[in-house]
Amino acid sequence: MFNAGDIVKVLIPNVVNTGYDYRLTAPADLGTFVRVNVMARPYIGVVYGIGDSGLAPEKIRDTVDVFPWRLSVADLQWIQKMSEWTLMTPGAVLRLIINVPDAFSPPRMEQLYGYNFDSAMRMTDARQAVADAFASNDNDAMSASDIQNIAHVSASVVRTMIQRGILVPRDTRCCDGQEFNYSYHDMGNVQLNAEQSVAARAIGAAIDTGGYHAFLLDGITGSGKTQVYFDAAWRAYSHGASVLLMMPEIALTAQFMSRYERRFGAPPVVWHSNLTAARRRQIWRGVLRGEIRMVVGTRSALFLPWQNLGLVVVDEEHDTSYKQEDMGNYHARDMAVLRAKISGFPIVLASATPSAETIKNVTDGKYTCLKLTSRFGGATMPTIETIDMRQYRPAAYTVPTDGPDASPHIGYLSSPLCDAMRQTLDAGRQIMLFINRRGYAPIVQCKRCGWVAQCPDCSVGMTYHKHAGKLICHMCGRTAPMPSQCPDCGDVVSCRGAGLEKIQQEVMVKFPSARTALVSSDTIMSRQALERIVHKMESGELDIVIGTQILAKGHHFPNLTLVGVVDADMGLFGTDFRAAEHTFQQLFQVAGRAGRGEYPGRVLLQSYQPENPVLGAICAGNRDAFMASDMDARRVAQMPPYGQLVAIIIEGQREPVLQKFCAQLAAAAPIAPGVKIMGPIAAQVYQVRNWFRMRFLVAGDVRAMLQPLVRHWMAKVPVPANIRVKLDVNPQNFM
Repeated sequence: MFNAGDIVKVLIPNVVNTGYDYRLTAPADLGTFVRVNVMARPYIGVVYGIGDSGLAPEKIRDTVDVFPWRLSVADLQWIQKMSEWTLMTPGAVLRLIINVPDAFSPPRMEQLYGYNFDSAMRMTDARQAVADAFASNDNDAMSASDIQNIAHVSASVVRTMIQRGILVPRDTRCCDGQEFNYSYHDMGNVQLNAEQSVAARAIGAAIDTGGYHAFLLDGITGSGKTQVYFDAAWRAYSHGASVLLMMPEIALTAQFMSRYERRFGAPPVVWHSNLTAARRRQIWRGVLRGEIRMVVGTRSALFLPWQNLGLVVVDEEHDTSYKQEDMGNYHARDMAVLRAKISGFPIVLASATPSAETIKNVTDGKYTCLKLTSRFGGATMPTIETIDMRQYRPAAYTVPTDGPDASPHIGYLSSPLCDAMRQTLDAGRQIMLFINRRGYAPIVQCKRCGWVAQCPDCSVGMTYHKHAGKLICHMCGRTAPMPSQCPDCGDVVSCRGAGLEKIQQEVMVKFPSARTALVSSDTIMSRQALERIVHKMESGELDIVIGTQILAKGHHFPNLTLVGVVDADMGLFGTDFRAAEHTFQQLFQVAGRAGRGEYPGRVLLQSYQPENPVLGAICAGNRDAFMASDMDARRVAQMPPYGQLVAIIIEGQREPVLQKFCAQLAAAAPIAPGVKIMGPIAAQVYQVRNWFRMRFLVAGDVRAMLQPLVRHWMAKVPVPANIRVKLDVNPQNFM
C-alpha cells in the first residue's frame, strides 16, 4: 500500500511509455487506476511500482484522481511478461486494456438516435446496414458517430436518414451497465454423452482444485465441444470466478447465442468490434466492478479489466484471427495461456484441427488432451472425395443476358460436382459451395497489350466485383470504375480467374430454379445480415449457399448434405511454411458443415493435384498422420514450433529514406550463436497505401533469446520520423 504523498511510477497507455513518476494524492495499491496529465493531456494509468526517475521532488507532479478500482499484481506481471515476449512496450500492452476512453468519466449527454422501423423509405445496402447496426445493439439509441462506425456508412447516409425521419432524435444519457446483471443458472437441459462427461469431469476437477492447468479439447466437428466447455464455465462461475469464452468473430452467431441462453437461462454479455461507445463503456465498467462475470467475446475480450478471472476457453484455438496485427502484434491464444499461468487458473483450448504449437505442447506434456471422437446425437462424419479436374474439365456456359454475340464463359464446376448437386437438389437437401476468393474475378487484363488493373496505392491487382460494378483493392479498399476498354490500347479487357460471384453466375445458369445466396465480407456487412442467411438456410428458403471462410465454422445446418470445394488447391503452395496446415484446417472445417443432421453428408474437393498429401489426409480423415509429417518437416527446418521467428517490417513513404535506414540496420545487425538474420528484402506486397515495405527475418532455435537480441539491435539505430518499424514475434502473415 502506498500513502498519499508517496512517489510512484505510473504506467500510461501509449506505445512509448514504460512509466512516469507522480506523487499520489490519496492512498493506492499496485495496479490502482489513477488519472494523470502528461504534457497537459489527461490519461488514465495504473500504479506500476515505486518511483525511480531521480527527479527532484518539486518537479514531480501530483496525480489528478485516484480511483477505487485496480488491476491485480498478477495482471501487472502479465503486462510485463507480455511486453517482454511480444516486444511491445508495457504502455502499449496497457493500451489494449484501457481501450475505452471515457470509462472513468461521468456519462455524457449527447444527441442519440433511434431507428424508426415503421418507415417506408426505400432500403439501399447502406440503409440496411444502418438497420442491422441497431439490431446488433438491441435497438439501443446511438450517436451519429456510432452509427457510422458500426454500419460502415458515410456521414451523408446518416444525415439523409435523419432528415427523412428514419433516424429519430432521442436525448438520453449513457447508462452504466446495470442491465447486464444477468442471473445465470444451469438449466439442466443437456445430457452429456460418455466422452463429453469424461472431458467435463477432468476440467471440472482442475477448476475445483484451483491452479493453472491447460487442456486441449480435441473434438471432431459436431462432437459437442461447446457443451463440454459450457459445463466448465458453469462450474467456475458457480464458484464465484469470472469466465471468458473467447472465439473468432465469425463464430459469434445467433445459433451460439441461443444455445448459450438455453443452457444458462439468460443471454450472454458479448464483446466484439461492433459495439457502440456506450455499450463498450457499460461492459468495461461492469467487468471492472465485478458485476459482469461471464463474457463471450473476440480476442480483445482477453484485455477487459477482469476481476477474479477463473477460466478462459479459447474456441477454435487454431484460428488465425487470434493473431492481432494492428495496435501491436500478439497472439491472443498464447497470451491467454500466459495469463492463466501467471494468475493460476485453468484454460481450455478447443478445436477440431489443433494448431501445430498446441499439438507440440500436448506431446511435451504441457497440455492435457481430452478427445471427442464421435458426433453428438448420432450423426456421422461425411464422406470426403476428390475430383480430378485434369480428367473432368468443366463445361463452358453462356449467360442469357450477355446477348447473342456473347462468347461462352469458362466453367469452374465439374460434371461430377454438378451431378451431385442435381441429386442433392432432387432429394430436397441443401448445398454449400466454398471458394475463398471474394468478388467476380481477381484479374482484369487486356489480352492484346497486357495491361492489368492495378491499385495505384498498393502493389497488388484490383478485383472486379460485378454486383458492385467496380474494381476494389482488397489491400487498402480503394475503388475504381470497371473500364469498358483497355486504357492503353482501347481493346476489350477480360476477367480472369473466379471469385464467388462468378461461381454464383455459373450456378444460376446450370441450376436456374435453385435459390442461391452469397456469403462473404462484401455481401455480409453485419452480423444481422449473416443471421438472415442462416435463418433462410434453417427454414429451407435457400437451396445453395456460396461462401468464403465466413461459413467455414460456427454454423449448424441439419439439411445441408453436400459441400463442394471449388478450388481445393488454393493456398496449398503459398510462401508461408504454415500453408499446408492452414489449408488442411480450413478445408476440414468446411467439410464439417455437411451431414450434421439425420442425413449423411458428402464433400467433394475439386483439385488439379488430388494426390497432394493434404487432400489425401482430409479424404482419409487422417489428421494426426498429416500433422506429424508436417511437423517433422518443420523440425528439420527449425521452424515454429521447433524454432523461433521474429519479423521486422520497415515501412517508409520515401524509398531512398527506407533503403538507407534498412542499410543502417543491416550494418548494425548482431551476430549470435544459433541465430540467423535474413534481409533486408522487399516485402511480398511491397507497397501498401503508398507506404513502401522492407522485411528482415530473425530465426533461431527454441533456446535462442531472440527478443532481447532484437530489442538491443533496434535500440542501436535511431528511427527517422517518416519510418515505421513493426516487430512481429512468430508471425502468421509473411506478406
